[in-house]
Amino acid sequence: MDPRIDTAQLLSQVTSQTAKTGKAARGRDPEKVKEQAQEFEAIFIQQMYKEMRKTIPNDGLIERGNADDMYIQLQDLEAARVTAKQGGIGLADMMMKQLLGE
Repeated sequence: MDPRIDTAQLLSQVTSQTAKTGKAARGRDPEKVKEQAQEFEAIFIQQMYKEMRKTIPNDGLIERGNADDMYIQLQDLEAARVTAKQGGIGLADMMMKQLLGE
C-alpha cells in the first residue's frame, strides 16, 4: 500500500460535499461553513487514523479479511466524525476563521 495521503481523494470528497450545499462557499452561512469545516477535519483525522493503523504490525495470530478491513475503516470514519464534532484538533476552527474573515 502507498503510505502517502491521496490529496485528490480529499479534495474530491470536500468538493462533493460543498457542491451539495453550495451556499456555504458563496453565501458564507456560518452554520454551513462550520459543518463543511468539521467534515473536512473529519476526513483529515480519518486519514491520520489510517496512517497510524498501518504502523501496528500484524502478528498473524488471527487472520484478517476484507470484512475486517472494511469494518475498521467505517469505525475510523465514525470516530473521526465524532472527534471533529467535539472540537477535533482545531483545524475546523482555523478554517472557519479564515473563510469567514474573523
